[in-house]
Amino acid sequence: MDRKRSGHIISRGLEYAITFFLILAINFFLPRVMPGGPLLSITGSQSADLPVVIDEEMKYKLMEYYHLNDPLHIQFIHYILDALHLDFGYSIFYNVPVVDILIGRLPWTILLMGTALVFSTIFGIIIGLESAWKRGEKLDHALLVIMPFFRSIPAFFLGAIMIFVFGYKTGWFPTSGAITPYMNYSGFSDYALDILSHLALPMLCLAAFEMPGTYLLVRNVCVQQLGKPYVLMAEARGLKDRTIKKHVLINSIVPVINQIAAMLGFMVAGTVFIETVFSYPGMGLLVYNSFIERDYPVLQGAFIFMSLVVLACNYAADIACSYIDGRTGQD
Repeated sequence: MDRKRSGHIISRGLEYAITFFLILAINFFLPRVMPGGPLLSITGSQSADLPVVIDEEMKYKLMEYYHLNDPLHIQFIHYILDALHLDFGYSIFYNVPVVDILIGRLPWTILLMGTALVFSTIFGIIIGLESAWKRGEKLDHALLVIMPFFRSIPAFFLGAIMIFVFGYKTGWFPTSGAITPYMNYSGFSDYALDILSHLALPMLCLAAFEMPGTYLLVRNVCVQQLGKPYVLMAEARGLKDRTIKKHVLINSIVPVINQIAAMLGFMVAGTVFIETVFSYPGMGLLVYNSFIERDYPVLQGAFIFMSLVVLACNYAADIACSYIDGRTGQD
């Protein structure tokens, strides 16, 4: 590894480390400026039909347990030290260790985001390349109208339409959950098929929302590449269209990789809406429920896990780009 490339990778690593620390700080202070309090989920509001009454001694013990009686900077120090040990305490609402909740929810979100990312990337690249190749023709004009349309529809609205059409009207797919409750599976294939049938609608909804970004980027980059001399030379030599497309795509791949890494951040936000609409038991639904219940430990743990995944993927994309494109980090 040459010195400039290693220096670029290290400097990017430091930038991501600083970003992660800022995320930790925001993650700590943001819930504390929201209205209400962490004990609200235990006691209930004063206007509730059956408010839970706890005495002052119990309230004091709970505040002591969660370090909520300490000054803010002491709470922050406790929070940083615990986060380094992946100790986020107990959930106020679920009354189990936060790490156990996150480990149980994270695989579903990774499955949803991973399949949606692969689906939207593959089809976005194929459609974008074909649209660039047939630029100015009817197919190109139609795709330029249709693809941004999916991006303009809010994810939760698109999800509601898909539930109505493909779940309620036709009954093709389940409309909620990740598996069928109390179902006796005859084998692993039945279990996998049940998971995939529950995954189909939220995955397609998330992929449809993210695909236009990849499509537009690939189309624009490939159109620029198609005007370059090496493409004209390849056409003059009589190379097949498939071979020319392959070279155009290879020379356009660096911004596509960066786009894929950037999509992860948007996908995290998208999963909160989509998992809530489809009642999919992933991190997004957990964040939504924890926000409603003011469950600070779960909120903080979930944001840290999701931030780590996004930053790690972006860092991996930077490293990959530094090897694919030798000009990266040479400035």
